[in-house]
Amino acid sequence: MPTVERKPQTILLVDDEKTVLDLVTKILEEEGYSVLPAAGGREGLTIAQTHKGRIDLLLTDIVMPGMSGGELARQVQELCPGIRVLYMSGYTKYTAVGHGALESVDSFIWKPFNSGQLLRKVLEVLTSPSNIPGPAG
Repeated sequence: MPTVERKPQTILLVDDEKTVLDLVTKILEEEGYSVLPAAGGREGLTIAQTHKGRIDLLLTDIVMPGMSGGELARQVQELCPGIRVLYMSGYTKYTAVGHGALESVDSFIWKPFNSGQLLRKVLEVLTSPSNIPGPAG
């Protein structure tokens, strides 16, 4: 099957677990994405504020110390209008809702996931006509 030619896309990846951050970064980079890894919400926000190029997708854990993924998404969406958001979590749906995220299950991936599931979900979110809504307030 021929590969689909696509423009380079940049993903801001935020997770407070180093092993998850490293593994997901590797999977995405091997697929050709440019990845901006951040070890938490505050670091992710700093990257969004200082990165000179376009950021196409925020892929963030929901439950993190200091700043939740939902709060991070709200602030990043103000800085980067039109950015797509994909949440990830190993917690239940109800915990995710309690941390200010999960407006749509379509923009969510449950941990643990394998590389195929991750790549399919990232592509789905990046190519969907409307994933802009982001976190519930």
